[in-house]
Amino acid sequence: MSPEWLARLTALCGLDSPTGDAAALAQTAALLANWGRADGLEVEIRETPTGPIVVLVTQGTGTARTLLIGHHDTVYPTGTATARPVRVEGDRVLGPGVADMKGGLLVGLSALAELAADPTSTHGRVEFWIVPDEEARSDEPTCLDEWRGADAAICLECGRADGSIVTSRMACTWLTLEADGRAAHAGTERDSGRSALMALTREALRIEDTLHAARPGLQATITELHGGIGKNTVPAHAAASVDLRAASVEDLRWATGIVGQFGEHDGVVVRRSDEPGFPPLTRDAALAERTLALLESVGARGSEVLAAGASDGSWSSSLGVPTVDGLGPIGGGDHSPDEWIDAASVAPRIEVVRRLCQ
Repeated sequence: MSPEWLARLTALCGLDSPTGDAAALAQTAALLANWGRADGLEVEIRETPTGPIVVLVTQGTGTARTLLIGHHDTVYPTGTATARPVRVEGDRVLGPGVADMKGGLLVGLSALAELAADPTSTHGRVEFWIVPDEEARSDEPTCLDEWRGADAAICLECGRADGSIVTSRMACTWLTLEADGRAAHAGTERDSGRSALMALTREALRIEDTLHAARPGLQATITELHGGIGKNTVPAHAAASVDLRAASVEDLRWATGIVGQFGEHDGVVVRRSDEPGFPPLTRDAALAERTLALLESVGARGSEVLAAGASDGSWSSSLGVPTVDGLGPIGGGDHSPDEWIDAASVAPRIEVVRRLCQ
C-alpha cells in the first residue's frame, strides 16, 4: 500500500457518508469525481433521489465492456469519522468504511487509473458505478438497466478475512410482521386484554425453530421485536423483523410462505409485509476460475466462498452478467468499531482488478 493510496483512504474515510444524508454523500461523490479527473478518467455525477451516483470510465483499444461496482455510503452516523479517524496498527488499517467499502472504491479507482495511463492497454470500455444507497436499500439500484449487456462485472466489496473472494451469494429478503390486539390494564383487567407482543413472540419462536437450517444454507433470524406503550399495559400493537437468506430463490420463496402460516392468536390479528430483497449471485465458472488464477499469479490466496451477505453484485448477476465479488482489500469487522483492512493486500488486489479488465 503506497503512501499516496493511504492518504486517499484517510481523506475518503475522513468524510462521514451515512446513507440518506444528501450533503454528506455529495461530499464523498465530489471527492471521488475529483480524483477520477486527476487520474485521466471520464467522470459523470448523476443525481438520484437517494444521492449522487459517480460514474468513472476509461476506454482502451479493446471491445469488451466491464463493470466495476461499489457504493460510497456507509452505516456510520455523522461524527464517526472525527471520533474514529483512520489509523495504522501493524499490518492493518482501521477506520469507518475502510473495508465496507471505501477501500474497495480506491482499489477500483487505482486499477482504472493504471489502465487509463497506458495508451496501448487492450482493455475495452471499463465503467465504475459507485452508488449512494447500497447499505439501506432492499431492491435494485436505479442504474440497473444500464448494466445490461456488459461482458463482466467486478464488485469491490472487501475480500474475506482469510483472503477468499466471493463467487456466489445467497438470495435474501426482509419481512415485517405486525400484530394488533387489545389494550388493557395489566393489573385490574389483564385477562380482557389481548397481547400483540406475546403473539409475535410465539411467531418469532416458530419461525426460527421451523426454518433456520431447514434446507441447506437457509437462515432465518428475528432481528427486531418490540411493542407496548408502558410497563402496566397489555400491548395492543407489536412489530417484528425477519431476515431470511437462502441458497436459491426457490428456497427463499418457500421460507417466506412458511413465515406467513400464522397460528391462531385469540383476539390478535397478525399480518406481514415484504421487502424485495436481493437475488442470489450465481457463480460464473469461467470468471471465477480466471480470478482465482490471477490471484495466485500475484502471490495471493486463490480461494472462494459463498457469502450470506448481499451486495449489488447480486443485481448484475441477475441480469446474466458474469460477476465476481470480494475484490476489495482483505478485511473484516464491517459495521463495527474494529473495521479493518490488510495493508499488504491492496497492491495485489489492484493488479488483479486491472488484469480482469483486459
